[in-house]
Amino acid sequence: AGDAPWLLSSPSLHEASCPSIISRSQWGARAPRNRVHLKTPVPYVIIHDTAGDHCTSPAFCRRGWSDIGYNFLISEDGRVHEGRGWSTMGAHAKNWNHKSLGFSFLGTFSSAWVPSAQISPARPREELGILPAGLPPSPLSSFWDTGLDPSHPVSEGTCPFSPPPHGTGCPTIVTRSQWRARAPRNRVQLSTPAPYVIIHHTAGSSCTSQASCSQLVRGIQNYHMDSKGWADIGYNFLIDGDGRVYEGRGWSTMGAHAYGWNHKSLGFSFLGTFSSRIPKAAALNAAQSLIQCAVSRGSLSSSYTLTGHRNVNPTECPGNALYRVITQWPRFKAKP
Repeated sequence: AGDAPWLLSSPSLHEASCPSIISRSQWGARAPRNRVHLKTPVPYVIIHDTAGDHCTSPAFCRRGWSDIGYNFLISEDGRVHEGRGWSTMGAHAKNWNHKSLGFSFLGTFSSAWVPSAQISPARPREELGILPAGLPPSPLSSFWDTGLDPSHPVSEGTCPFSPPPHGTGCPTIVTRSQWRARAPRNRVQLSTPAPYVIIHHTAGSSCTSQASCSQLVRGIQNYHMDSKGWADIGYNFLIDGDGRVYEGRGWSTMGAHAYGWNHKSLGFSFLGTFSSRIPKAAALNAAQSLIQCAVSRGSLSSSYTLTGHRNVNPTECPGNALYRVITQWPRFKAKP
């Protein structure tokens, strides 16, 4: 099985055409034991089903691997879930992992038709620029009856998926895969729920689009990793001027944003300098939504304390203007 992989016809993926992706943070992923970088662009994408129960969101199938095997998974209602992502080698097809991406439909499709919502995010021509090897562009549904079987499926029998915790009103999060993050050198588990949330600004340039903000976040990650020698970008999440939230270290990994406080806090940072001006309303609203999301998903204590970086370390961060704003937010303490 799996001897009809698809050839990627385009070496790059354009942000405008990417489907919305549920990040590892959003579905409550465990930190991987390790990561092996995937050399890109890859020449193949391999399609799987999980060969288990139909479900709407993935959790781990515990098989002793370093992480979930697939790069991405697609649920019946069309949602795409980040597995190992774009830049980490998967464990989905023996001898092919180093040169392919593995996309898996959640469920068993030996006889059942794949729902149209589930097909839509994976449509090659419209979404990802993928063509079946040796075939001209055509709707994906036209070659579901060609006998394409999953190659080395990750699950054997029923895979015990269980729903992750979902936060009410959680903002849409731009995943690490979407902003093309580097793999972290290592990860340290954050004990949750954390009792503190610490607000920062990046004290640098602002940005005006997801493309430019993704580039800015990559620059911050490079600075933190290459100049400061940290394992990854320091913040747990970052927020741009239009209210988009970017996954940094995420919900379950200890940050490097506030010395002496990283083990007991989440660090949220606004992209830009806010010494003399406040962030846009969309950004402020997104930050407050992210805080409530953190509480509702169990990552932040319901009795949390909110404070500014300057309240725990000798710094001007998060800037005078932004600091004045957060002093009016619920649960703020100047002396945490």
